[in-house]
Amino acid sequence: MLSQRIVLHVLLASHGDGAALTVVKDCLTTFAQTHADLVSGDGPLTGVFSEALHQLYFGTQGADERIQRFIAQAHHAVSCLESGTTDGREKTDALVVQATPLLELLQEITLAYQQKMRSVETASLKRQSDIAERLGNISTQSNIVALNARIAAARAGQFGREFAVITTVLADIIKEMDQLIHSVVNTHSADEASPRSSVRPQDQHIRADRAFQ
Repeated sequence: MLSQRIVLHVLLASHGDGAALTVVKDCLTTFAQTHADLVSGDGPLTGVFSEALHQLYFGTQGADERIQRFIAQAHHAVSCLESGTTDGREKTDALVVQATPLLELLQEITLAYQQKMRSVETASLKRQSDIAERLGNISTQSNIVALNARIAAARAGQFGREFAVITTVLADIIKEMDQLIHSVVNTHSADEASPRSSVRPQDQHIRADRAFQ
């Protein structure tokens, strides 16, 4: 995860690896910006978009505050290492102490996004199933109407010829509707077999996964 890379390169920098400081700064910039986007939103992102995530970030877990504190500590450690002050080691040690608890927190956040994504997928598939069922009912009723219309036209004999033409057109429309329904049902079946391939992941979910790698 990105937070672990930050801690690792701060440690390397504390042992004299100058290049590690550049890596830390880049990682910190990405980590801080991504966290801000996930919490506050950025363009198409809506920020914290569910009650469960809101509780995780701002409730008893205090994820937002803890992540912000880690970012501040990392910046402070980098500043101390760059300036060569004597408390650089102390700041580095304090950052290392935060590494494992923060990793557990970030894993919990990632899991929360994954669970939310699964619920979105389930809801999407349920809507598709409902639409397919409703279309099927409409098709069945339309076929019954068309059949009754043909019978009525046949009974009317010569006077039912024009009506028979209408029933033929109606039958063609119903046939097209049946083809559409079969297409929807087949798509729904494929989605059930591989739901993640049919539902576009939420941008927040993608951003969260990338942020914590």
